[in-house]
Amino acid sequence: MNLKRTYTLLTAALLLLVLAGCSSGNAEAVNMEPDTFSKQDMAIYKAVNSKERVSYGMSRKNAEKVLGTGNKGIPNSYTYDPGVSVIYRDDKVVSIALRKESQGVYRTARGAEAGMSHAGIKELYGEKYAIENAENYMDYYYDTETRQLVKSSVQELNSLTGEALRGIHMVSTVYDEEGKATIIILMDMQAATTMK
Repeated sequence: MNLKRTYTLLTAALLLLVLAGCSSGNAEAVNMEPDTFSKQDMAIYKAVNSKERVSYGMSRKNAEKVLGTGNKGIPNSYTYDPGVSVIYRDDKVVSIALRKESQGVYRTARGAEAGMSHAGIKELYGEKYAIENAENYMDYYYDTETRQLVKSSVQELNSLTGEALRGIHMVSTVYDEEGKATIIILMDMQAATTMK
């Protein structure tokens, strides 16, 4: 009986270790609730390997270890295959865009990807702080100082300057006529307003 109990305890302990190891790769995405936001949201992951990620504030050198070599676009902007664009400020990531070509290859930390439905993205990010307009856009704004999502107008946010612009992070999505995401952008407001 003592041997059977020891065997049962060892088996249970081994099972717990295996389950912990399986879930640790993308723990951020698993714990993200709608209508919440954090710095972990400002990242994309490879769909096949969540440990390969590019995140806001990451150095260009480290981002390109995941993305490969990019093609220079507008100043400070590079495009990478398939369908990823990044803007760097002082050689740090400040904007990440996923276009249609990235579908199935890259996802946001919450699991959103190009081609996903408007409803699917809203389910991941929440309804309470979604800012939508008739032109098929949906945005979420996060104030890094207060650590809260905010429901501000674009005009209010555009009145900010300097560090205040960098302190507002956003997820911006654009949809086609069928309600499918054609682009998902993670960026700070300075990158959104100045492309720098």
